[in-house]
Amino acid sequence: MTDVQTEQLAALLGSDRVSRDPDALAAHSYDAWPVAVKWRRQNKAPLQPEAIVTPASVDDVSRLLAWASANKVPITPWGAGSAVTGAPLAARGGVSLDLGGLDKTIALNRINHTVRVEAGKMGHDLEAELYAAGLTLNHSPQSLGRSTVGGWLATRATGQFSSRWGSIENLCVSFTVVLSDGRIVEMPDTPRGATGPDLRHLFIGSEGTMGVIVDVTMRVFELTEQQLYETVVFDCLDDGIDAARCIMQRGLRPFVLRLYDEDEAPHAMKDASSRQPVLFLGCEGTSAMAATEMSACLELCSAANGTPAGGAAVEAWMARRFDFSAVENVLDRSGGFAETIEITSGWDRVGQLHRDMKAALAPLADEVLGHFSHAYTHGTSLYLILIGACEDDDAAEQRLLEIWDVAMEQCLAGGAAISHHHGIGYARRQYLKPYLGEVHDLLCNVRSAVDPAGIMNPGKFV
Repeated sequence: MTDVQTEQLAALLGSDRVSRDPDALAAHSYDAWPVAVKWRRQNKAPLQPEAIVTPASVDDVSRLLAWASANKVPITPWGAGSAVTGAPLAARGGVSLDLGGLDKTIALNRINHTVRVEAGKMGHDLEAELYAAGLTLNHSPQSLGRSTVGGWLATRATGQFSSRWGSIENLCVSFTVVLSDGRIVEMPDTPRGATGPDLRHLFIGSEGTMGVIVDVTMRVFELTEQQLYETVVFDCLDDGIDAARCIMQRGLRPFVLRLYDEDEAPHAMKDASSRQPVLFLGCEGTSAMAATEMSACLELCSAANGTPAGGAAVEAWMARRFDFSAVENVLDRSGGFAETIEITSGWDRVGQLHRDMKAALAPLADEVLGHFSHAYTHGTSLYLILIGACEDDDAAEQRLLEIWDVAMEQCLAGGAAISHHHGIGYARRQYLKPYLGEVHDLLCNVRSAVDPAGIMNPGKFV
């Protein structure tokens, strides 16, 4: 960007809305991707914006994008900077569009059970407001306290209770998006419609490459009457996978359904002697409904050779489920590295995929932990956590990149989706075309049609 362009932006939006302060630019040069954490520790900034714009209104966003299209200036939306894939980092310089100031609650509709908020609304702030009104989002990502509603849609996020309540695409009713030429488009706000393709999905998961989501209408729910918890221990991981599959395929929907392999079980149970796969179960609803569902779940677990062990471990997990500190503490050490990789596969392949990926990744880390935490009738997610140490941060950075290469190659070879809920960002960009195949060409065509100037988060997806 030139000084003249910066002056144009200041004249267009106000000088208080545009910054080229070095500290501000540095703050927008890193997200929570472990590779970016290692960049920060080494004072590297390979993906740095040239200016930061903090809009005060939707009109500000509209005017900025129209100007950027005319001047071919890249725009990279920024929510709370908590992505773990490099998605909000400016791969081509230009403007980091910080939406944090658009954080108002616009309307709560108690009759329809919906809430409309600006895209910069922090998740925990919204949940606290709803809780005070006897309501909840039932969308509970681990990053609830450090992510925004707009970021959830942009990355196609999911939450820890998705096996019952669904992911963001199920919980989002509608939204307003600003296109690259500045047009403001409102999606219909209805329960459903047979009015052609559902164009919401052009933008949900697009990571800011199709437009900028500026406000969102979400479903909300009454607070539940009863929550019941149980831990089930298995001798064999395949038995636990079979139990989770049967639970979902019988139409049961526990809000907690998390199966830990024997390596992650000690961490989940907070018990070093726990060396068997464990399934965390949680059922909720009216007292009678929760009890009936839990009984049915335990019956299926018993048929798969599972043994109930009480609910204390699940209750303890519920109390600490937003805690990132274990991974963050490793990354804060010189040479320390930790990575989380989440993928998804059908029930018929996910057990072998788990074995193959752990075997391939074991030489690259001191620990490779695995769990299955988002289940469907036809498959489940697989979440891998890798922890280790190298001689210094540069070596740790290179090891993290090697881990991504090995993990994605194994994922592609096993026929799995390369991401379940963290998105593509910068970490997975080169693996998207091999995964999508010919559909990738269609994505390129759509993106060119929606953003002909090529300004929207360039360097990602395509």
